[in-house]
Amino acid sequence: IPWNWLCLPQRKKKDQHLGSPFLGAEGIKMKARQLVNAVQRYGRGGLYTVSRMKAEEQLFYGSTAEAQAAATSAASRMEVMSRLPAPRLRFESYRSKYKRLDFLPFYGGGRGHDSKLLCLDSAGSAILCNADGRSLQPVPNLNEPKGVSPASFSIPRTDAIDPKRAEALYVLSRSAPSRNSFTFEVLVYGEKTWHWVVLPPPPYVNDPLYDSTFIQSYTLLGDGSTICISSPEHNPVGTYCFDTVSRKWEKAGRWALPLYGRAEHVPELSNLWFGIADKSPHYLCALDLSNLDGAPKVLSDWPDLDPPQGWVQIRSSLLYLGARKFCITKIFDIGDQDTEEVTSGVAAVFTGVEMICGASGMEVVQDGSSELQMVRHKSFVSYDGIE
Repeated sequence: IPWNWLCLPQRKKKDQHLGSPFLGAEGIKMKARQLVNAVQRYGRGGLYTVSRMKAEEQLFYGSTAEAQAAATSAASRMEVMSRLPAPRLRFESYRSKYKRLDFLPFYGGGRGHDSKLLCLDSAGSAILCNADGRSLQPVPNLNEPKGVSPASFSIPRTDAIDPKRAEALYVLSRSAPSRNSFTFEVLVYGEKTWHWVVLPPPPYVNDPLYDSTFIQSYTLLGDGSTICISSPEHNPVGTYCFDTVSRKWEKAGRWALPLYGRAEHVPELSNLWFGIADKSPHYLCALDLSNLDGAPKVLSDWPDLDPPQGWVQIRSSLLYLGARKFCITKIFDIGDQDTEEVTSGVAAVFTGVEMICGASGMEVVQDGSSELQMVRHKSFVSYDGIE
């Protein structure tokens, strides 16, 4: 029974219709991604599959007006997803223990090769996958495993030898042990092949008083070349930034970002960052991270989902699709259910949302008052034993 899902984006081929473009912050035409990759685990074994969902069909109505009309009717309820599309790729871990696999997307800030995924097992073995071409490419193993659900960042290299392999994938352990020199590595393409480069670990790892801390949130800053990581609130680690050009860390502050998981920088939406709020009920929220002189605050949030009473959220993730649209995935513990369609005590809900301008026609979010409005489109729920 499948239990683990991860949303990743996938572009359609150039000759396929991608929906209506709009002008981004720099006057570049931006188009919404039509396909979303879903990684699915079967039971507690090591079998995984990668499928691709059609986001525009399954998560969005044909127009904003149709979505707004549905929000006031029974049509806004969650629909049950019977099954995912046929798998594009299958994987199985051969480890006798710790059969978990992690799939890291080769994209960042809407750039990069969106069909590529890096698959890692618990021992640090790695393989590069192309969901579009259904192909696999062996790559060297990590120097050391990065634990469960490492943070990853795909950043283009200006000095890339091969322009077709210009993306560098940074992989960082989210719960590194103290004095570990292999907490942070980057996968780059050299003259003939991919290879890993060990990077300086966050400074707190070498602090004698450091106790293993979980990185709760992370994102890219500025032009996408600076990595930002943050601990949970009230943790002394706080927030750190890593400049991928100089390869140096800098502490931003003892405060924490009020987010959970990956945040997305969306320049075409008032140059703001969007993520999932760390506090219950964990709504979609917006922040301004252009200046980290002090602790950033949530500028506005929007109720993206109204789950049934008794459902307890376990985790969530946010994926920016382009064209001001997002895919939000939330995993819930729903307890014991006495229905035929529920095969476990866990549910996954996929929701498509769209951001539009307010009545003034401006894209401004400040002081808690938002000129941006969220339009919720469709929500699908799966009860297929997701953990």
